[in-house]
Amino acid sequence: MEINATILVSAISFIVFIFIMNKILYKPVLEIMEKRQNYIDANKNEADEHHKKAQELLSDKQSRVADAQRKSRDIVASKADSLKEEKSKVLKDTKDSVTNYFSEQKQNLANQKAQAAANMKYDVADLANRLTTKLMGVGIAFDPVGEQEVEEVMKKNA
Repeated sequence: MEINATILVSAISFIVFIFIMNKILYKPVLEIMEKRQNYIDANKNEADEHHKKAQELLSDKQSRVADAQRKSRDIVASKADSLKEEKSKVLKDTKDSVTNYFSEQKQNLANQKAQAAANMKYDVADLANRLTTKLMGVGIAFDPVGEQEVEEVMKKNA
């Protein structure tokens, strides 16, 4: 095969063409691609950091919400317990008040009963003596009925 100047010129022009293309087209395109890749990597890293911060904020929010719920449950339970204590105290005070009232009324009734019985003893003894005097006559002597005898009869019939 013969090497002539056409092949040599073609080879030199091809090398010059590659050199010119490398300077004009390939290097700028490669630089643009490299800048683009750096921009994408930077944005990806920034997005990852934002995602981590968002996850931290979300976990912080969840822990705060859980803490607030726990505190609110504690407050509600505390208030419920204090209301139960207050309710039991009010019920106990009311029960004691009612018990005292009934005791006083029972004592009053017992006093009234005793007073009525004492009054009745005298009245019954007096009535029995009058009836005996009327039935037997004025001049006949008899033992008057006393309050103790009336009390014994009342105890038997009570």
